[in-house]
Amino acid sequence: MPRSAVVVLLAVLLALTGCGVEWRLEPGPPGPPEPTASVGQGDVPAGTLDPAAAASSLASLPVAEKTSLDGYDRGCGDGEGCVFGPAWSDVDRNGCHQRNDVLHRDLTEVEVREGTQGCVVIAGVLDDPYTGRTVPFAKSYAAEVPIDHVVPLAAAWVQGAAGWSADQRRVFANDLANLMATTRSENSSKGDSTADEWVPSDPAYGCSYATVVVTVKSTYALSVTPAESRALQSLLATC
Repeated sequence: MPRSAVVVLLAVLLALTGCGVEWRLEPGPPGPPEPTASVGQGDVPAGTLDPAAAASSLASLPVAEKTSLDGYDRGCGDGEGCVFGPAWSDVDRNGCHQRNDVLHRDLTEVEVREGTQGCVVIAGVLDDPYTGRTVPFAKSYAAEVPIDHVVPLAAAWVQGAAGWSADQRRVFANDLANLMATTRSENSSKGDSTADEWVPSDPAYGCSYATVVVTVKSTYALSVTPAESRALQSLLATC
């Protein structure tokens, strides 16, 4: 039967029966998932400058090459310099030293040891800002989640801190604005590096990292090298 005759026959049958045709669109394959932000993106200590303010503050930081590390000795044993004081101190006098304060701030699902007035963290989960990874924390292997000085103490020493009093250096070493929990591998790779020598493994955190560095350096009037200043400008340009 010709195609045109089939069409006419169907039309007649529909008219006689009063039936209609219900057209249904089958769902197609799902589209790509919506992009999600990195775990670490935007996680910064309280008081960190926003990117625009950080860019403005960076322009006003003193620019100078690093001075000598002469006199830098973090050890606090007999005969050692202990130039930044012992780790860790309770500089804000809340009854809990700064390492535990950082763990309380940076971890989720926090568990504390009984009898420590809610202070000593024994377990939790870290959304590591430097890597974007989620890692478990347990006090039994606490070294896997160290506390990083975002502006390293050695860098601070050669960029202004060598001229501070011992008390000023102790406060700096325990300032929550410059402390972040991370993974041991990331902390080791960073070491005493500045922004021209190291950036977080997670590129999405580059902007936030730069804002923390500039905030701390502005607060303490620490200098930047020309290369460091350029690196920070580049990171802030990604915000």
